[in-house]
Amino acid sequence: MTLPPSPRHKPPTIHDVARLSGKSKSTVSNVIRNAPGVNPQTRESVQAAIAELGYQLNIVARQLVQQRSAVIGVVVGDLANPFYAEMAKFIENFASSRGFQVMFCNTQVDEDVELTGIRNLIEHRVAGLMFLAYAGDAAGARHVVADRLPVVFVTCAADWGDVVAVDDFAAAAAATRHLIALGHRRIAYFADSVREEKADTDRRGGYAGALADAGLEPLVLRWHRKPHTVVAEGVIVPVETILTGVGRVTAVFAANDLHAIDVLDCADRAGLRVPHDLSIIGFDDVALARIARIGLTTIAQPKEMLAELAVDTLTQRIKGELQGGFIRHSLDFTLISRATTAKAPIDDDRHSA
Repeated sequence: MTLPPSPRHKPPTIHDVARLSGKSKSTVSNVIRNAPGVNPQTRESVQAAIAELGYQLNIVARQLVQQRSAVIGVVVGDLANPFYAEMAKFIENFASSRGFQVMFCNTQVDEDVELTGIRNLIEHRVAGLMFLAYAGDAAGARHVVADRLPVVFVTCAADWGDVVAVDDFAAAAAATRHLIALGHRRIAYFADSVREEKADTDRRGGYAGALADAGLEPLVLRWHRKPHTVVAEGVIVPVETILTGVGRVTAVFAANDLHAIDVLDCADRAGLRVPHDLSIIGFDDVALARIARIGLTTIAQPKEMLAELAVDTLTQRIKGELQGGFIRHSLDFTLISRATTAKAPIDDDRHSA
């Protein structure tokens, strides 16, 4: 039995599959969903009809019937940062293995782009949202979401969703103490322009707290025009001044590995030897950090574990398997000592006097 050809603008429907196979619509639906209990011969007959017609499941129609999709929206700060790219890959893999697709919104560190992207994700009926970062004030994103969807923050934090992250304060303190233990007394912190306020505050706080315990003063830097100038204590100065001038720093703790590698490049341009003249430690342990020619000392986040736990938490919220108040999962970090940190140069005391 063969149905007459349909107009090209009308793809075959589940009703066409039912007529061609001689089965009911509900039986065809059970075969498509791979539901248990379907007679093997019936399943074979339906699958043959699907193949002959070239039928494809109308996901949008199914979402309308079920009142939810099998799509997770993921908000990313900047996919140019390899940490976010690696996390995105893990999230997509774990979501797929649990029957969910992923839609990404790359905010380009722009709050307006972020809010527009969140609205678009909601319009596409995503079942839940995951934030790898947020570009502006978390309150703005919260206003757009308005409690419509379950939300999970992974590697960042807010008080209106579940959180899966490491302890940024403790990790930053550990990185700073590592440098202090090596004898460094003039240690700068390179802040991340992408990092949202809560995580940035925690990392700066851990850094400043460790320095205070050692009787040392903090120096927070932000890029002004990469790689030439930085903002230091409200003043725009050449980065070479920070690295080579009077009272120069002998160690830098960067808020992420990408900034740490930028500092490595600046040190090379300034003729400094790492780690003999300058020690550098990053945060994240991206793949680039592990390249032998870089060998970056860093704080390693358990990216795969973070992604899996975040996906499981969000999908359980979507399915109603996880109820109650928001949960904060705090995973362990690891300080990995490689080739970019060493004992402070002997002129440290003279330069910091």
